[in-house]
Amino acid sequence: MVYRRIRQPAARGAGARGARALAAGCVLAALGLAAGPAPGALAASAERTPAAVPAAAPDTAAHTVTLVTGERVTLGGDGSIVVAPRPGAEADYVTRRLDNDVFVIPLTALPYLGRTLDPALFNVSALAEAGVTTTSPVRVETTGRATAPRSGPAFGAALAQQVGAEAAEGSPGDGPLFGGVTSVVPAVATAGGRTAPHPPAGPARTRAARAVADRPVKVTVLGTDGKPLPGTTPFALANVDDAALYREPFLQAVDGEAKAEVPAGHYSAMVSAPAFDGAGEPTGIRMATAEFTVPDGATTGTDVVLDLRKATERVTFSTPRPAGEHQLILHYLRDDAKGAVAVNGGVGVTSGAPVRVQPSGRAVTTGDLRFNVYTHRRAPADAATPYSYDLKLANPAGVIAKDQHYEVTGRQLATVRTNYHSDTPGRAQEVARLMYLPYESSGEALSEPFKTPARRIEYVGGSSGASYHDWLKAGERRFVSERQTPRPGRTTTVDWLRGPLAPGFTEPARGTAGDETWYCAACRKGDALTFSLTTVMDSAGHHALAVPSDITSSHFAVVSGDTTLYEGDGVSGGVLTVPPGKAPYTVVYDQTRTNGEFRHSLTTHTEWTFASGHSGGQTVPDNWTCVSEAGEYDGPAECSALPVVVPHYRLAAAPDGTSPAGDDHLVVGFGHVPGVAAAPAVTRARIEVSFDGGERWTAAAITALGKGRFRADWTTPDAAAGRAASLRVTGADADGNTVTQTVKSAFTVAAGRG
Repeated sequence: MVYRRIRQPAARGAGARGARALAAGCVLAALGLAAGPAPGALAASAERTPAAVPAAAPDTAAHTVTLVTGERVTLGGDGSIVVAPRPGAEADYVTRRLDNDVFVIPLTALPYLGRTLDPALFNVSALAEAGVTTTSPVRVETTGRATAPRSGPAFGAALAQQVGAEAAEGSPGDGPLFGGVTSVVPAVATAGGRTAPHPPAGPARTRAARAVADRPVKVTVLGTDGKPLPGTTPFALANVDDAALYREPFLQAVDGEAKAEVPAGHYSAMVSAPAFDGAGEPTGIRMATAEFTVPDGATTGTDVVLDLRKATERVTFSTPRPAGEHQLILHYLRDDAKGAVAVNGGVGVTSGAPVRVQPSGRAVTTGDLRFNVYTHRRAPADAATPYSYDLKLANPAGVIAKDQHYEVTGRQLATVRTNYHSDTPGRAQEVARLMYLPYESSGEALSEPFKTPARRIEYVGGSSGASYHDWLKAGERRFVSERQTPRPGRTTTVDWLRGPLAPGFTEPARGTAGDETWYCAACRKGDALTFSLTTVMDSAGHHALAVPSDITSSHFAVVSGDTTLYEGDGVSGGVLTVPPGKAPYTVVYDQTRTNGEFRHSLTTHTEWTFASGHSGGQTVPDNWTCVSEAGEYDGPAECSALPVVVPHYRLAAAPDGTSPAGDDHLVVGFGHVPGVAAAPAVTRARIEVSFDGGERWTAAAITALGKGRFRADWTTPDAAAGRAASLRVTGADADGNTVTQTVKSAFTVAAGRG
């Protein structure tokens, strides 16, 4: 036998932090490769040049960081964020995006941003890249005997208390932080050049821009009383002819005034300014903007006013059924004349504080402006069945509309009847829905905590072209759905974490936009054979992100005939360069998870057999990409999906993962991985059940239901009550390709008969 080792290749298009995600598929599954063998050759024949394993690009994982103020922010591979509040508080924040860096700044931190609090404290992209996984470590400088609370919720609570006290005096941000703290900065290296520049150090400028003569600009921020706003107010300013000339997301107006030196041209400014009560809670947030020109050759400076009095339009909604606002997120995107992002920011609110924006007097004439709103709304507490609304609505291009009341009708909504399964009663989970409009490459959401198992109705709607994917946190594991499009007027049923949870392959959601790139997880491109698993999937195809991982041991092997092409621990797939002739292959994957939040499906064993030969043609769609023999992601030419058989389960267990003794059944639909052309019919199935941990197996009675679906019936003995039941399923297609998957503790036999 020959034992080879996997090496990691370059991932095409993988860029710096926060770039648009490599779309799911094998990329997410391949994250497990990071724990695998060191780089080395992998080939079935010494005469052939080895290909490489598709490493997860640096922008495909989700990372969670706890900010210095205690908010927990999960950053997705495409720069999307999910924000959870610190304990006992709301999640009210602003976002700023600068190139590939995403900043999430709690409203209570805004008055101190760039003065006492370094903006890098809130650069979740840099913190994630630096390896911060829990509370952000900080370095504090003080005068005298002043001390700062410990980083995390205590810091956030103390900051809110100080903001409240200073707001009562009329000038939040004016006083010394915590009685004498002069500086709070990250205590980890955060790729300094890519963090937000400290305002005193000057704006982000290119070398070419520095050669251009600068002109003075004075920006005045007026409060609702028409006077310069007291305290410190950060705002964004950018050149919209060419953002590379000048772009600064964190300029500071101190007591309502700021000065800058900028090249001549057209400019856009935006400020999101909160007001606070004596407890440090926001009483309102206003977003004001200004469009202006800095003339070339002017001998005097340019005066600009950001007037919060003009932010008159409150963002409100009406829905077919009564629902209270739980989340409100605004997204303001200002592009320059070259199509590059100049100002990219937003506001997220869970406190219910009124949010008002400044409507446009006219459409922008240089570059583009896009403004949209997202809301998550919940049913009254006494609703017989909980329900919610998720709405993503765009304003006309180029403007912020004069009317910010959004009336939604039933004809605009898709109805999703959602079942949240949990094999651990009362498990705390969090859910978030990230929604996108066609011009957005990332989304934002605030997570909603709840106890499971649970059922509710979710109404989803948006402007033309809206899409969404869902995010679920169960314990410390994070699960996501594939991106999909709402289907107004349709009702669907969706199950989250319905067992068994087992390794498999993700599939594009029905109706997925054709311009969304899909990375093939089981394909042959020329003689590069890719087989890369998603390690944990539920019966609806929701899959676990690889970070954090609860997999404590795994073993992956690829065999052809009598030759073991690869065998190793800690990996869940790879790419092999194989001989061109058609040959049989067997892939074996064993996995054990250790997770106190889950009781079922912690141990699995899966074997796939299939035949594969050189691929000189294309069977996958044109928007797919496959790994080439050079070890890089490449287009779909000469890429064929492997004839790999996959099972899809419909287990007749309750949402708590139990099934009573007596007559029971399971429906398994066998198919193939996505992209297979003219897939052979699955003609044979065998399904077995064990009530003693796999020592003895009982074959179920099989009924073919057509189109690869089979029903298995068995009788569970009364003596099995309270025990875990294991499943073993086998399917074979007409060409002899097979899958056998064993899931230990797939469900529990209920203690009493129902």
